[in-house]
Amino acid sequence: MLRNMMVVGLLTGAIATAGVAATTTGATGTHSGWQTVRNSPLGRLISGNIGRLLVLRSELNITPEQRAKVRQILTEHGAEIAATVKEVRAKRVALRKAVLGGEADESAIRTAAHELGETLGDAAVKAAKLRADVAPVLTASQRTKIADFLRERDDGA
Repeated sequence: MLRNMMVVGLLTGAIATAGVAATTTGATGTHSGWQTVRNSPLGRLISGNIGRLLVLRSELNITPEQRAKVRQILTEHGAEIAATVKEVRAKRVALRKAVLGGEADESAIRTAAHELGETLGDAAVKAAKLRADVAPVLTASQRTKIADFLRERDDGA
């Protein structure tokens, strides 16, 4: 759950930053790049996911004490989380470079893809351990709501 939320958050932040920084000129003049991104299929998908996350957040009714405990856990693991995100990004960039660089070198692409897969596996294991630390802070009802939310997302709802 936390890994999915982190990925959505990182993706949203990256796209929003790029969208806000960009401007486009149309028949009616200049407008923000975010308007263009928001009106695209990807933008609607991101907006929908953010909306669902906000609804989930309000439905969870997390207490200030729970919020403080979760924040403490995330802070304690902050350096590890940052290093993991940085490593995943580096491997993703390496794969992209292998795919887009000059002639297609199948061996280099497969090696880069394998390394990214290994890194994602390591990140998933770390996320599972972090989830195990955070889960006891939440009530059974809150955990059920999160599980239902994830199941709906996986089912494409």
